Amino acid sequence: MSAPAPKKVYFVSLGCPKNQVDTEVMLGVVRDQGHTLVDSPEDADTLVVNTCGFIEEAKKESIDTILELAQVKAQGEAKRLVVAGCLSQRYPKELAAEMPEVDNFLGSADQLGLAQVLAEQAPRMAVSPLGRRAYLYDHTTPRQVTGRRHSAYVKIAEGCDRPCAFCIIPKLRGPQRSRTIDSIVREAEQLAEQGTREICLVAQDLTTYGTDLDDPRNIEQLLTGLCGVKDLRWIRLHYAFPTTVRDELLTMIAGEAKIATYLDVPLQHVDTDVLKKMRRGYTEKVVRNLVEKLRAQSPYIWLRTTMLVGHPGETEAAFQRLYQFIEEGAVDHLGVFPWSREDGTPSALLPTRVSPELAEERRLALMELQEEIRQGRHEEMIDEVIEVMIDGESDESEFLLEGRHEGQAPGIDGKVVLTDGTAQPGEFVKARVTQADAHDLVATLAL
Repeated sequence: MSAPAPKKVYFVSLGCPKNQVDTEVMLGVVRDQGHTLVDSPEDADTLVVNTCGFIEEAKKESIDTILELAQVKAQGEAKRLVVAGCLSQRYPKELAAEMPEVDNFLGSADQLGLAQVLAEQAPRMAVSPLGRRAYLYDHTTPRQVTGRRHSAYVKIAEGCDRPCAFCIIPKLRGPQRSRTIDSIVREAEQLAEQGTREICLVAQDLTTYGTDLDDPRNIEQLLTGLCGVKDLRWIRLHYAFPTTVRDELLTMIAGEAKIATYLDVPLQHVDTDVLKKMRRGYTEKVVRNLVEKLRAQSPYIWLRTTMLVGHPGETEAAFQRLYQFIEEGAVDHLGVFPWSREDGTPSALLPTRVSPELAEERRLALMELQEEIRQGRHEEMIDEVIEVMIDGESDESEFLLEGRHEGQAPGIDGKVVLTDGTAQPGEFVKARVTQADAHDLVATLAL
């Protein structure tokens, strides 16, 4: 029997940067198996959506996307619709029963299983159970980085062992599984050889990296290895847990030239009673001590965080404590999310619910406050000379360039728009800030 013909594959990737890495692994599978990626679903014979199932809004987006691709399949040339990722990991039986138009289901650890799907050798349901031995990619895994080549995400661990009351991640991703330092460093070397100048390290719990290995390691040891990678300029840290941010890590961020002076710490709240209900394992005092330690470092370390409002038991007084904390200007970059009731989490069973309308009001209030703070902070940077990594031509005009300074992560923290001069993507330049708003900076290369 002859092998199936090469496929034309169209991808949609939803959710977080960790999901983006998973999608890039599947893209690598497509490439290495001799299939072709296409830019339009109408041109594909195989449609793949890598889903997110973290909160209600993400689940809705995933389901809507599946249904949209199902319509394309029904009306066009596509013969196969594949649903992968966290949503199918969470609801495999339910999706299989309610969506007969889906031909194959893959879970959050089944990226390599796409090869069998494309070879038409996979069962409809191919969602693997999660555990300590569940799949985790490494430096030998096929991967096709998307977007700008000079910046890439590197997943250093998968899963999480934390018992946070509101979070479904352990059921979507399994227990923590860390890669070895050697594997991560070798991947970074491969990326740098291909032109990557910035790597963004991601994990659900960055600061407990390596504690699960047979020969335990820590994030500081990993960073020491990565700082030796030739041609890397910025190593950016995402998703540190407040209680495991050690003084040694902050010293490295401030002192090592290749580590960006930036730290992403999802604090979630500051009110001690709410944090207890969330099962976060720390208090307001711990949050404030961490911020003080960050601010005591020189140079300045940019802090990104997320806050969760509307959690069961969040009183008006508790919200006001959070509002006051943000008002103090402790945070540089802020994301705020309303609580979402997720079946299977302890929070879903708690009384004293906050209405969705009130939770949204609180979210908007924090974001409006943070916008005022960012506006003021950006205006203080006018006339300052900053280092900017060029991302490429601006979306606003072909005559403008855009990039980011050390305190801006790709895609989430705003950008620096350059009004003059020429430079290539991945190049580092010095620029003087001339204008500012709450989101972006405008700068000139004419110093």
